[in-house]
Amino acid sequence: MAENVGHTRTGLLIGAACAGNFLEFYNFMAYAFFAPMIGHAFFPAGSSNLMNLLYALMTFAVGFVMRPLGAVLVGRYARARGQHAALMLTFGMMGVGSFLIAATPPAASIGILAPIIIIFARIVQGFSDGGEVGPATELLYSAAPGDLGGAYSTLQYMTQLLGSLLAVLLGLALSVSLSHDALFSWGWRVPFVFGLVIVPAGLFLRRLAAGHAIAVHGPVKPPSPAERRAVRKTILFVFPALVSGTVSTYLRTFGVSYAVSVLHLSPAIGMAAMTAGLAAGALSVLASMAYIARYPHPSGAVIGITVLTGILSPFIYYYAIHDPGMSSQLTLNISMFVLSGFVMTSMWKILLDALPPHNRSFLFGVLYALAVSVFGGLTQPVVTWLIAISGDPLIPGWMMSATAALGLFSYFRLRALQGVDMKIAK
Repeated sequence: MAENVGHTRTGLLIGAACAGNFLEFYNFMAYAFFAPMIGHAFFPAGSSNLMNLLYALMTFAVGFVMRPLGAVLVGRYARARGQHAALMLTFGMMGVGSFLIAATPPAASIGILAPIIIIFARIVQGFSDGGEVGPATELLYSAAPGDLGGAYSTLQYMTQLLGSLLAVLLGLALSVSLSHDALFSWGWRVPFVFGLVIVPAGLFLRRLAAGHAIAVHGPVKPPSPAERRAVRKTILFVFPALVSGTVSTYLRTFGVSYAVSVLHLSPAIGMAAMTAGLAAGALSVLASMAYIARYPHPSGAVIGITVLTGILSPFIYYYAIHDPGMSSQLTLNISMFVLSGFVMTSMWKILLDALPPHNRSFLFGVLYALAVSVFGGLTQPVVTWLIAISGDPLIPGWMMSATAALGLFSYFRLRALQGVDMKIAK
C-alpha cells in the first residue's frame, strides 16, 4: 500500500511539474509554426512574406525579454509562498496570454491595436514562462527516486517535445483540411483556442498535487566560502551549456517557418516533417533516460553524438535546400531531433547536479531565463534576417554546428568541475 501511495505521489508531482511546461511549449510552438499566418494577420508588410515572418518572430522574441524578470520575481514568490503557489500563478498567466492571442481581431479590423495586444500577450506569457522553469524543474528533481533527479528533470524537455508535437499535429490537420485562404484567415487561431482547454485541467492537477508536496525539513545551511567559489565557477559553464541547448532547440523548431518561407514548401510538408521529427525526438529522450539509468556518466556517447551533430548538420541542411520536398524535410527534422534528444538527458543531469540543492530552483530558473531571453528569443529572427540579407539558406546548418561545439566544451568543463572543485566544496 505504501509503495502504491509513493508511486501516486511521484506521478502527481511529475504531472504537475510537466503540465505548465507542456502548455508553455504548446503555445510557443503553435506561435512559431503559425508565424507566417500570424505575421499576415497582425503585421502586414506589403507583399513580402519574409518581412511578415520577421515582424511576427520579433514579436515572438518580445516574450523572451520578460523571462529573467519572471524568473527572479516568481522565484522570490516561490521562496515565500512555496513552489506550488508559484506554479499555480504561472499557469494561470499562461492561460491569459493564450486567450489574448486566440481572441484578438486582425490588424485589418482594429488597426495598430492588434499588434499592441499581441505584444502584450507575449509579455504575459514570457513573464509566466520565466517563473515556471525553476520551481517546475526543482519539483521534478525532488520527486525522482534515488540519484536520478537530474535525469528525471529531462522530462521538462520531453514535455517540450510533446507540447510541440500536439501543436504541429493540429497544424498539420488544419493545413491539410483547410484552404490556403482559410488557414491564413482564421485556421491558425484553432490551436490557441484548443490550448485554453488545457488550462483548467492543468490547474486541477497542480491543486491536487499540492497535497503531496515534498517537505523540506530544517533550515538550509548557509554555503561555505569554498561552496560559493565552486558555484561561481560552475555558473560560468552552466550558462553557455544552456545557451547551446537553447539555440539548437529554436533552430530545430524553426523548421516549419524555414520550410514555408525560405524553401517555399507547403505548410503541410513542413508540419508533417516536424511531426515526425518531434515524435522521433521524444522516443530518443526516453531511450537516453533508460541509458542514463544504467550508465550514469555516458561521456563516450555524448562526445560521439555531439561531434556527429556538428559534422552532419551543414550537409543535412544542404540536402534540404538543394532537393526540397518531403524526403529531405523528414531527413532534416528526424536527424536533428534524434541526435539532440539522446544527449539531452546527459546535459540536463550534469547541469542540475552541478548546482547547489539549497539554491538550485532559483539559480537554474534565472540562468535558464537569461539564456532563453537573450538567445532563444533572437535565434529565429536573427536566422531569418541573416538569410534575408545574405541570401544563404545554409546559415541554420552552420549555427547548429557552432552550438554543438559550445555544448561539448561546456559539458567537459562541468564534468571537470564536478569531479574536482565540487568535491572540495564538500
